[in-house]
Amino acid sequence: MPAPGAAGANGGPAPPLLLAVGNELRGDDAAGLRVAERLGHDSPRSYRIAIAPAAIDRLLEIWEGRPLVVVVDAVRSGRAPGSIVRLEVGRDPWPPGLGTTSTHGLSLTEAVALGQALGRLPRRLVIYGIEGSTFGVGEELSAEVAAALPELERAVAKELGARPAGPAGPAGAPKGRPPHA
Repeated sequence: MPAPGAAGANGGPAPPLLLAVGNELRGDDAAGLRVAERLGHDSPRSYRIAIAPAAIDRLLEIWEGRPLVVVVDAVRSGRAPGSIVRLEVGRDPWPPGLGTTSTHGLSLTEAVALGQALGRLPRRLVIYGIEGSTFGVGEELSAEVAAALPELERAVAKELGARPAGPAGPAGAPKGRPPHA
């Protein structure tokens, strides 16, 4: 059964999806949201943008049946802050030490495992993680993560087959919520 909202306009295939995971109030955990905000200024674009819900079953609905979903999230793996990790589910091995805990009630690792077990993954699922160092309530993006955001934005835009948006102000500056899928 097709997922709600997975079909594109006129019943055609669904467009690729940029799925941002994060928490605005927890420092580097907002990195995925910042990338989505910046790429949300790219118009016109051939992909949709959504903020990941806290409920894993809703996440499976959002990405099921899509040709490509690119997830962007902050991670804790022991790498240097600002390091970027790319993982294509089903092709690349899960990087050793990639954290499975979450500050926003959703473990991406668990969501992927559940999607695999239920056969509810998109055709391609690419995860970009950026190593964070500050996750406390009320903290700002770390300097390392803020400095790495333009590189992450370019990589995600390329993955989605798009060009990055023009300058969007300082990397850590809030720009408002991106549109939802």
